[in-house]
Amino acid sequence: MAFKIVPYTDEHVAAVREFNRRLREGGVAFAMPELPVPDWLPMLADRRIFQEYYVLLEDTVVRGGYVLKHQDFFLSGEVLSIADYRMPISEGVVDKAYNLVGVQLLTDALKRQPVMYGLGMGGFDQPIAKMLKAMGWTMFAVPFFFWVNHPFRFLRNIVALRKSAMRRFLLDLLAVSGLGWLGIKLLHWFRREKWHESWAWETLPQFGSWADELWEACKNQHPLAAVRDAATLNILYPPEKKEFIKLKVSSGDRVVGWAVLLNTPMIGHKQFGNMRVGTVVDCLALSNHKPKVVFAAVECLTAASADIVITNQSDQNWCAAFRRTGFLSGPSNFIFAASKKLAAHLQPFDEKKNSIHMTRGDGDGPIHL
Repeated sequence: MAFKIVPYTDEHVAAVREFNRRLREGGVAFAMPELPVPDWLPMLADRRIFQEYYVLLEDTVVRGGYVLKHQDFFLSGEVLSIADYRMPISEGVVDKAYNLVGVQLLTDALKRQPVMYGLGMGGFDQPIAKMLKAMGWTMFAVPFFFWVNHPFRFLRNIVALRKSAMRRFLLDLLAVSGLGWLGIKLLHWFRREKWHESWAWETLPQFGSWADELWEACKNQHPLAAVRDAATLNILYPPEKKEFIKLKVSSGDRVVGWAVLLNTPMIGHKQFGNMRVGTVVDCLALSNHKPKVVFAAVECLTAASADIVITNQSDQNWCAAFRRTGFLSGPSNFIFAASKKLAAHLQPFDEKKNSIHMTRGDGDGPIHL
């Protein structure tokens, strides 16, 4: 089979739609975008953060495709453009004759941008994660944390814990009796450190120059972190996207951090059922002020009636801040994977990986929450 991989253009739209139809008929729930210009992060002349779509063709038939999200990162003391390898999809998921398409997609992406990462992926057992590991990528799970505001709704809706009839019965009993409410509230209370420092938070439509100053003060905390200046943040979380809650956190008259939040009512979600899920999508803070940002995020999302607050954080200091404010940890299917070229910039990797700053905002996580 002779394949070629080319940028996705208007001439491929009909073939992509046929590709997606074949996937649907094969029982596959995901699909390639059916328009070649991304709704989110299109390539514009004055932007260094953008997405590109590529398709793999067999003659004129689309057999696969992938997305590269290009973005500036602060990597070991310098700014470098790095790509997030997103949404690779192959006809091999429905036709074994195309099993090698996935490898060809990844090989092509690495030729275009060898300094690359993947984020999310749904766990180490997923085909994409297995392929990246087989090709020598360095991987780890990004820790998952959660805070339960409304135990009754949590116990009745947390799908991951309700897999059997006996579990459902026990969780419903805990919910109705009130014992679940008491146990969860006590668990948060005992884990939450007592704080006497003051902080204040406010929501803003967009990031201003204060975010630039904070970025300059924070960037050296991490061997790898996406550039989080005001211009970049206003592209990722634009004012017109009202679902993004931009939180500025201050201590006295000093801005000490920020967070980007979502507060999404779920309907039949595979993990959260019908809960209203608050998410700390992204965050940045001065070294000793991270817990203030976490407290502020919980206060904001509690006031907005979130049933549960969740986040994924790779940096050990952010993980500590969420634990110190009473968050619980759970199993994570949110995986970070570094290509060989990226991992080479981060040696010794085992020492540096715990200071890498990766959140759901660094992948495609926000669009699924």
